[in-house]
Amino acid sequence: MSKRHRLALAGCGGMGRRHLRGYRTLEDFEPGRIEVVAVIDPELERAEFVAGEAEEFFGDRPQAYRSLEDAIAGSSEIEVLDIVAAASAHHSIASIAAENGVHVLCEKPMAPTVAACRAMQAAAQQHGTVLSIAENYRRDPISRLAQALLEAGAIGDLRTVLDFAAGGGRSASAGGWQYLRKQGGSILESGVHNADMQMYLAGPVRQVTGKVRLQEHERIFKGTRVKGFHDHYAHTYPDVQAADAPDLMMATLEFESDALGQWLYDKAAHGPGFRRFTIFGSDGQIDLPSVRTGQPLRLFRDDYDGVLDDDDVLALVPDFALDDRTARFFGGERLVRYDLSGAGVGGSGDLNILAMELAELLDTIDNGTPVEVGPEEGLLAVALVMACHESSEAGRIVRMEEVVGGSLNIYQNVANRELGIEI
Repeated sequence: MSKRHRLALAGCGGMGRRHLRGYRTLEDFEPGRIEVVAVIDPELERAEFVAGEAEEFFGDRPQAYRSLEDAIAGSSEIEVLDIVAAASAHHSIASIAAENGVHVLCEKPMAPTVAACRAMQAAAQQHGTVLSIAENYRRDPISRLAQALLEAGAIGDLRTVLDFAAGGGRSASAGGWQYLRKQGGSILESGVHNADMQMYLAGPVRQVTGKVRLQEHERIFKGTRVKGFHDHYAHTYPDVQAADAPDLMMATLEFESDALGQWLYDKAAHGPGFRRFTIFGSDGQIDLPSVRTGQPLRLFRDDYDGVLDDDDVLALVPDFALDDRTARFFGGERLVRYDLSGAGVGGSGDLNILAMELAELLDTIDNGTPVEVGPEEGLLAVALVMACHESSEAGRIVRMEEVVGGSLNIYQNVANRELGIEI
């Protein structure tokens, strides 16, 4: 029988509230695994608000604190910390947790720079604690199917990856911190998902050529619709948020498989915007849907006219099956699509994935099984985004090993200095 773990939530903004609902989902599927004993936020009002929601969900009200140090002093035997704070705080909070023997689930991006990621990794290794990075796109059942299809050669040899996303204009989304360079910037904040997915599906990247630019020097909160779960502190938003981190990136990737990738991530594009993630092989093409929507991927093959139907897609991967937990949470072992209440952020698919991330960490603590996205995987995703920035700064092709190994960090050093990270 799994033991009940005493958990603290660090960060009581919109994402923290989503994680809290993920805990409730975990309790529904695997009851008795956690006890929420503390919620932490420098703004105590936010922490008290989330403590009230936790009481509604679980019956007991966790104690609210301003810092992890206060929580450790006030709530004995915290075993697990879920970090959902601003990215610039991740490395310091994770290090304090490790020093106190507390295992960590940390939201993406792992940290704003590769050096900060390494500091987190070193702290966990030194103190023998588990550090898991909450990278959720790859955990969607449709992402799992796509990976299985590629591994099975369903579209032949991988040739090209196109990952295009654009939109946003000058409007701000929740959390003005994401537009600041010391936080990694808006491209890292959400583009790290894309980086992880590109490597999950297409394998390691060898080198990068990138250009980044800051298009919108100010972000407008006034009159902007509040992002989901952020309404409890929207009254604190400024009318205008200054920005100093790039919001446009164009990059060419060369994978170790010799496949090529084109990556456009424009967080300042005006108009309706669009998104496309397409993989071309020697015998066909896969178009991926937006994650957490339950929509099917679209698979085309040279020997078939049009889009393959569900049965034909599954026939290409006869051995494909989701792991037991994903199958239980999403309702089937061989899913081509799913229909859960509320697509996207905050919907059932979203909360299921958040619950599964935490459950996996608890499995590791209980049984010693490895986490899927540990510090090295989390660091690689940050490194790929930063490689595009470093290439732009240096004006040349950048090898991934330069960024991962820390020999190239010109762009990142601005953030490193502000964060107090020694290089």
